Amino acid sequence: MLEKICTDLETSKRLKELGFNDSESEFVILCWDGEPIYYYRLQLTAVSEKRDPTPTYTLEQILSELPQIVEIHNNIYHLMISKNSIYYFSHSKLEVFANYQENNLSTAAAKLWIKLKEDKII
Repeated sequence: MLEKICTDLETSKRLKELGFNDSESEFVILCWDGEPIYYYRLQLTAVSEKRDPTPTYTLEQILSELPQIVEIHNNIYHLMISKNSIYYFSHSKLEVFANYQENNLSTAAAKLWIKLKEDKII
């Protein structure tokens, strides 16, 4: 269930590297026999915590960190979300900036945040 509403392992690790959201997430991912397994942070035991849990984030947490509007090369882009994609759209130019499409919208939103961070837009 959590894998449907939280970011995937690879994206979660990248978010952690880039310093996403100083507050702790309620959820983490642990790898057991090479497979990522999601947990509520409060369910972890001291033994599990030694396996280096990776925080994972929900769409709501990521949206709270994404700006509603960004300016890129003197163009204004507004945050847009559809069923499986998230992107910035310029109404004046009728163009899209950084469209991410995933089955998991949390992961798509996280990839958009990563793009903005790496491009030093945020």
